[in-house]
Amino acid sequence: VTSCAWVPDGCQLFTGSKCGVITAYSNRFTSTTPSEMEVESQVHLYGHTGEVTNLFVCKPYSILISVSSDGTCILWDLNRSATLSVLYHLWRFQMFLESGILFFISHAEGGGSDLRLWTVNGDLIGHVHCRESICSVAFSNQPEGVSVNVIAGGLENGVVR
Repeated sequence: VTSCAWVPDGCQLFTGSKCGVITAYSNRFTSTTPSEMEVESQVHLYGHTGEVTNLFVCKPYSILISVSSDGTCILWDLNRSATLSVLYHLWRFQMFLESGILFFISHAEGGGSDLRLWTVNGDLIGHVHCRESICSVAFSNQPEGVSVNVIAGGLENGVVR
């Protein structure tokens, strides 16, 4: 097991493996011993060829995001245990739950980074190229009409853009 993630209600656990397989465990706490759980079922999700390095569950949108060592990212529909979208050449992602926006950073050809914004359905919203490497991102997540939301990127050279 190389990564794992819980669904916030505690009824599902996802684990990623070195061989790229994700296992979804449906479980429940036993009534006799509250510190023990019983695994009710297992489902295997296949899609990665490299080691699964990161898993993220977003219960409000009913998706699982998995990232593998080869830079592949898969958005999974938790209701159907099926692939929503496959994204490639990513090395970092962040999700902002209230807006349902995914931020993905990838290495750009010729240097620097590319920042892409996607919906939880895997639709591309926008793309920005930065000559410097982007190390982190943050989003001002205010309700629509209250203010103009912005994305801040922390760059390798110490600049915030």
